Amino acid sequence: MKRQLFVLACAVVAAIGTACSSDPALKTAVISAMEEPSEQIQSQFANEIRTLNELEMKQEVLTNCNGELRYCQGVYNEEEPGKFAILVFLHGFGERGEENLAQLRLALPEIVKQMREDKRKVIVLAPECPPDQVWAPLHRGGAMGDLMEEPYQALGMIPVLIEKKIEEFNADKKRVYVTGLSMGGYGCWDLLARYGTDIFAAGIPCCGGGDPNRAEFMSDLPVLIFHGSDDTTVPPQLARWMYITMKKAGNRNVFLREFFGVGHNCWDLAYSDKDTWDWLFSQRRGKQSDIHLKNQPVGPVTAGQYEKGFGFNGGPRPKGSKPGDGLISAFPSAEEREAQRAWQALESVEEAPAEEE
Repeated sequence: MKRQLFVLACAVVAAIGTACSSDPALKTAVISAMEEPSEQIQSQFANEIRTLNELEMKQEVLTNCNGELRYCQGVYNEEEPGKFAILVFLHGFGERGEENLAQLRLALPEIVKQMREDKRKVIVLAPECPPDQVWAPLHRGGAMGDLMEEPYQALGMIPVLIEKKIEEFNADKKRVYVTGLSMGGYGCWDLLARYGTDIFAAGIPCCGGGDPNRAEFMSDLPVLIFHGSDDTTVPPQLARWMYITMKKAGNRNVFLREFFGVGHNCWDLAYSDKDTWDWLFSQRRGKQSDIHLKNQPVGPVTAGQYEKGFGFNGGPRPKGSKPGDGLISAFPSAEEREAQRAWQALESVEEAPAEEE
């Protein structure tokens, strides 16, 4: 994803799902299979259709009074004992569309590979964001992404989809997980900050940003954060600040893995690590896991990074801006100093294992 895509995304006026309340949204929800793609689509999306078949996923659409949500669904390891878990995957900005195929391009094949190898009994849901929407506001600084009163239309339909799948498969309500990359990382944070443990057992946002003012609401929610230290598309400071604020809110099951020298694509490393999935699937809503991960932190922005265009409250800096011109404060800003102190205070305390219940 290129920087200009995020500028475009921020200008998108997304429909907000306020057409009906949550109860009618569920009562009017209908799931149906998508029609066979046309020859033109089959030709244009030949690779994605091949991936769809390899992953043994099917295309479906959820329709209710808020509109429709297209998604791909895979059901894995049905023969294993126990109930199904549910894993929701949110794709990035470049995979938006209408064909219900583009979201198969990045990360999903690796995720399914891990599910198959570890024989996890799980339903994987990969919804597709329409081309004229985003999952959530793609903030890059300033207010740090204050949570909107209502979710955007596509994102707001995901809890309805989850409820319908719990009903359809008699899935485990206490083992619903969400992960997403880039724009999907923002969407992941939005879902976690909006619904928390009312719906989710845990979440894994990759290279996204959230609302630190919602940290206290998520104080009991296990979250594993991934980011690349050299990400110039979504500043790593956003991940650091979410981690810091959640730790300060008392969350003992939030972890930050920041990959040194890695750019925007941190998801390949995140999703190919079996520790990621062992941690996620050990979480149950209402019960903390005893798996304790080691953080891979890199401190807040350095003077060198600042000169390249990073400021704690967002960045890269607006083109042509200079320290002290009102667009970005001189280094180090008050926010930088506060973050540095908070980070050092947290990292100086040896992490204690989670309490057993």
